[in-house]
Amino acid sequence: MTARRSSLVARRSWCIATLVALGSAGGCDKIFGKPSASSASSTASSAAVTPSRPLVPPGEVLANVNGKPISRRDLELTLQELKAATEARGLTWKPLPLDQTEGEDDLHDALDVLIRTEVQAQDALARGLDRRSEVQGRFWYLHRNFFSQEWLKSQAEQARSAVTQDEVDQFYASRALLFRDPEMIRVRQLVVGSEDQAKAALVKLLEGVDFATVAKQLSVRPELTDGAPVEQWVMRGAEKATYAPTDDSVRSLDPALEQAAFAVDRPGGMSSYVKGPDEHFHIFQLVEQKEGRQRLLTDPGVSDLIRQLLWQLKLAEQSQALRDKAAVETFTDRLVTVEQ
Repeated sequence: MTARRSSLVARRSWCIATLVALGSAGGCDKIFGKPSASSASSTASSAAVTPSRPLVPPGEVLANVNGKPISRRDLELTLQELKAATEARGLTWKPLPLDQTEGEDDLHDALDVLIRTEVQAQDALARGLDRRSEVQGRFWYLHRNFFSQEWLKSQAEQARSAVTQDEVDQFYASRALLFRDPEMIRVRQLVVGSEDQAKAALVKLLEGVDFATVAKQLSVRPELTDGAPVEQWVMRGAEKATYAPTDDSVRSLDPALEQAAFAVDRPGGMSSYVKGPDEHFHIFQLVEQKEGRQRLLTDPGVSDLIRQLLWQLKLAEQSQALRDKAAVETFTDRLVTVEQ
């Protein structure tokens, strides 16, 4: 196997492993063939939805492997998976070239991966792996996830088209606060151990002494990076909990410190010193302020976001309706036997 093909095989193997972990392995593993005799006890409905290998027009065949075709669509699906997996890793996908280029994967290598996958699958069936109970269990696990994803895709378009402008307007009117950009301030902070030190620090700052210099001289924990004071975005505690609970780039402060920091009314201005819950005294310098603003329904992206939320809610309602109609029997006492 060439170095290029080794690379592509490794990338596809990573793709399969990733999608299995995400519960979407139906995208990488082709579901083909008929259930074995030992799985004949499957329900008629399950057997009916297991597709047979599709017919491939002769002009779409890229390779025949022991009489089984590999189609252009097979290769396109492989490339889609590789692209998605590449971008999920934060990398840029580059389409594979048609002609072989030394040191790079190309379409010939991608086709070779499909051929290799097909011969492995054929040999697995010839060896009777499809008759092993643990293999059948994994197959139907992937089967379930595959068709669940197909159901979501098939219903999503209907759900999107079912969203009306009236629903968008009503959603915005009843939840307008969700579309508010809260006030934020970017501040520097100086922390000293006593009130006398706080007074001395504030005098120096008001006299125009550089903030970093005062921090180095008096702060009990000078928050500096490369000699410059650390600047942090701060949001009021209640708004942080509502609008950015998981955003680590924005922090909230103790209520007493918050009041002092937000009282500064101009960039470059200083707060008075205030005692914090750590028994230290804090002084804030305002660097930048972003006023709070209510986003309007006509603002770019707001209507589209609401439509997306609404069709996802409709999809969830359809899923719940199926769940409610299904005959479900659970044995929760057996959960203790589940291995993790």
